[in-house]
Amino acid sequence: MSYVDNNKQHYALATWLAATDWAVFGTLMFTDGHSISEHKAEAIVRKFFNGLDRAYLGRNLVDAGHRIERVVFKQLGSSGSNVHYHFVAQPGVNAEQFCDVAKRSWDEASSFTMGYELTDIKPARNSAACSNYGLHEFWKLGADTLCLRATHLSQHPKTKPIQKLRRLLKIQANNECITENALMREALAKRRKKIAEQTATH
Repeated sequence: MSYVDNNKQHYALATWLAATDWAVFGTLMFTDGHSISEHKAEAIVRKFFNGLDRAYLGRNLVDAGHRIERVVFKQLGSSGSNVHYHFVAQPGVNAEQFCDVAKRSWDEASSFTMGYELTDIKPARNSAACSNYGLHEFWKLGADTLCLRATHLSQHPKTKPIQKLRRLLKIQANNECITENALMREALAKRRKKIAEQTATH
């Protein structure tokens, strides 16, 4: 594909993505993006989103083909070998709460995923900027930067409030344990750093 064709395709994708008022922007990193295979990484990302779909929509709607609306971007970083993902989403619920749940879910998705405390998923401030950032490796990867198997563009239907409440309460019941583990890891990392610094001075 020529530069002109690439430029046209990039412009069309960026314009199309910016037209949606995305509520969430996230970065999904692995503990070692250089050693994990792209196949394994994508499988973990798909599992992560499937879990969020079931948590927020319920099994019946997911089995019927409904998903949280999102676009997922694969990226390889400046080295060309550090696999990670970005995504924009419109979950149809409180964005701040969704971000917190999503960070916990990524923590739990696999032993290869970054922990809660190191995962960056937050409310989107500017839909166009988020979309452009997701596409910033388009010039290297072309259309392959779109992870189509994890992307879903049909807006999910409204669910009954009581059904959503039950699911959110169940999520909340698991949240405290994940947060506590993340805080313990963070405290342990700080302690190890302090010990290393003290040892180095002696």
